[in-house]
Amino acid sequence: MGIIFAPIGGLLIYASSQVEELIFDYSNCKDAPVGKDNAKDARANVRASFKTQSKGDTPYQWYKNDDVDVTLDNGVHINTTVCSLIFDIPNDIGAPVYLYYRLTNFYQNHRRYVKSLDLDQLKGVAVPNATIGTSTCDPLRLDPKGKAYYPCGLIANSVFNDTILEPRRIGGGNDGNQTYPMTNKGISWSSDKDLYKPTKYSYDQVSPPPNWIKRYPDGYTEKNPPPNVQEWEELQVWMRTAGLPTFSKLARRNDGDRMLAGSYQIDIQDSMFNLF
Repeated sequence: MGIIFAPIGGLLIYASSQVEELIFDYSNCKDAPVGKDNAKDARANVRASFKTQSKGDTPYQWYKNDDVDVTLDNGVHINTTVCSLIFDIPNDIGAPVYLYYRLTNFYQNHRRYVKSLDLDQLKGVAVPNATIGTSTCDPLRLDPKGKAYYPCGLIANSVFNDTILEPRRIGGGNDGNQTYPMTNKGISWSSDKDLYKPTKYSYDQVSPPPNWIKRYPDGYTEKNPPPNVQEWEELQVWMRTAGLPTFSKLARRNDGDRMLAGSYQIDIQDSMFNLF
């Protein structure tokens, strides 16, 4: 089973043997009401197909909270909007469960975009500034001071950066507020992971891509060095460019646990196309 999210797309849940799915479009979460007490019916944003029908009066709702202080995985604090999606799973769904995000009208297949990377950089080579300056990473090769961007190019700069938290089962009794565990490991192709190695650049040799400014507000530092792209599977998934302007990419998975029927909430730190 899987779940799909998209800032210009939705949330999908499906079972491999007999398709069951839920697609929740949170593109316009900026228009959702503020605060859980004001959660609004969001059925117009949902498509669902399950073995049984939801019995609740409002099986799909959403709300947001603005200017929430969140801590990124590198320890940096940012203020962002958190979009909360509430949905019913009317029957148990067996593993595996996959969570995707979906984008529409995003042309990863554009000729200029698809070439905008440096494979040697991603393999860990400390490629000299002069080489990056003439590479296919155009127009994001070097920063204004002449230091190479790492990773350089348009693809890395635009990496999907909404943070989708694990589903949380909500409601009364012993079943309430139980997290359904989903991992972001094992989401990239093993053949892709072999293409990425820890960089040999020192932190002061390179600059983060422009759209990563919130994640690296002071640039790369000893305390906040360049990421280990060999372990960053979300980036690896993004770097495998899609052939069509509407596409889905795997974000999380659970290969062993049944997802029990009930009401769930997923919180999304909504940053896509804001600065990372």
